[in-house]
Amino acid sequence: MSQLFCGGIVGELRRLLGVYLRDEPVPAEDRPRYAVVLGTQVLPGGKPSRTLDARVRHAARLHAAGRVDRVLVTGGLGRHPPTEAEVMARILREEGVPGEAIRMEDQAESTWDSARLVAALAAGDGVTEVLVVTDPLHCVRTAAAFRRAGLIARAEPVYSSPMWRVPWLRRGQFLRESGALVWYRVRYGVGARSRR
Repeated sequence: MSQLFCGGIVGELRRLLGVYLRDEPVPAEDRPRYAVVLGTQVLPGGKPSRTLDARVRHAARLHAAGRVDRVLVTGGLGRHPPTEAEVMARILREEGVPGEAIRMEDQAESTWDSARLVAALAAGDGVTEVLVVTDPLHCVRTAAAFRRAGLIARAEPVYSSPMWRVPWLRRGQFLRESGALVWYRVRYGVGARSRR
């Protein structure tokens, strides 16, 4: 158990703190051609939450700028239909992303589900490297989970998200992500040093 806090998890927690304090910005990489947008809350009537809307519109801008060829949206059914992935795909189409550039994964119920399900889809497409599009503080755990699932994952933080722009939401997410990093290390081995 003492190894739990050695190496990987401490490094991930330090990265999370660095992002929170803005001392260590999450770098936006420019070459993976496959963006993966992490889902979040869908409101009654199939309306996206402001956080979901910010994430997916950020991905649409990446596509419009030519930074990615395809956008994979991941997220299952929450409290309100339709699935997070369906809502995101609709917004992408409204933003001008062609249907053939959009891929959906609509079963995931967690970040870990998204990582493992997307890794399987990406492998089928011959993709080994992705941009993970989510809130800045969520990027740390998301990129680590996707790496654990077998992908080269680069963070693409959405600084326009309310989870970043609203101070009390940012503080809450920092606390949540700190606990989630520890839980993901215990439960899934996320953040463990690679044995490659």
